[in-house]
This record gives sequence, structure tokens and C-alpha cells, in this order.
Amino acid sequence: MSKDMLTRVIGCKSSFQIWDKIHAYFHSHTNAKARQLRSDLRNTTLDNCTIFDYLLRIQYLVDSLTAIGDSVSSKEHLDIVLEGLPEEYESTVSLISSRFDVLSIKEVETLLLAHESRLGNSRKRTSSPSIFLNPPRALTPLPCNPKYHTLQLYPNIPPCGLVVH
Repeated sequence: MSKDMLTRVIGCKSSFQIWDKIHAYFHSHTNAKARQLRSDLRNTTLDNCTIFDYLLRIQYLVDSLTAIGDSVSSKEHLDIVLEGLPEEYESTVSLISSRFDVLSIKEVETLLLAHESRLGNSRKRTSSPSIFLNPPRALTPLPCNPKYHTLQLYPNIPPCGLVVH
């Protein structure tokens, strides 16, 4: 027994008292650890990391809680994942939250990874310089009438589209 533990059990008269003190000591440390892990879990947000890393961090905390006997339900796990997401994920959060059936964490992970991918593609398009920022006059949109386009491209073809009359 360590010196630290020995000082905690001095004065105990029976093995039951010793075990009871040891149990109380470790139980209080386990409860403190569980409170800390739950606090970390509630405060975990996406903040400048990938969805994969975010979900991995949450899973690590959930597994740590389970390892010390304080398990997290699937519903609570899902709520924690959704609550830590920023506004740009609101459409996916609403989709997941509005379902009648509860999705598994793996299904939610798939949806969030797909959303992250779409956001990344959208950011690439908006941040990359485009040659069409100031389009020339000839590239401006024309009315959405196929006959108009035909008349502009092929002026010798009559408006009905038939070449021979």
C-alpha cells in the first residue's frame, strides 16, 4: 500500500473499515472525474476542427465516461453532437432533429461529413478567383426562352424551329 493511502486508513480497526475508506476515496475521485468528463462533453464544440475530429473527441469522452461506470445514452450522445455544431450546420441539425425515428451516431456522422464536404466545396468556389466576376457583355444571361436563343444563334432559321417550310 502506498504511503498516501496508508495515511488515509490509519485508525481503522478492521479490514472492513479499511476497504470502506479506500472505496470512499476512489468513489469520490471517480465522481469528480465523471463530472469533469461530462463538463468537457457539454462544452465540446466544432471550433476550427473537422467533423471527424469533433466526433472523435466526443466519442473519446463518451467512452471515458462508460469506462468509469457513467454511461451516456444514445439520445444524450446525439444531443451533445448536435448542440456543439455552429449555425452553418443548422439545416442538417434541423433535418436530424425533426425525424420521427432516432438516427444512429454512425448515420449522423455520415450526414455531418457530407455536409462538411459540401461546405468545403462551397467555400472553395467562393474563395477562388473567377474569370466571371465581371462578365463581358456577350456573356450576360439571356431570357430563358429557347426560341430566343435559337434566333440569336441561328438567325436564318425561322422562329418555329423548322428549317424547311
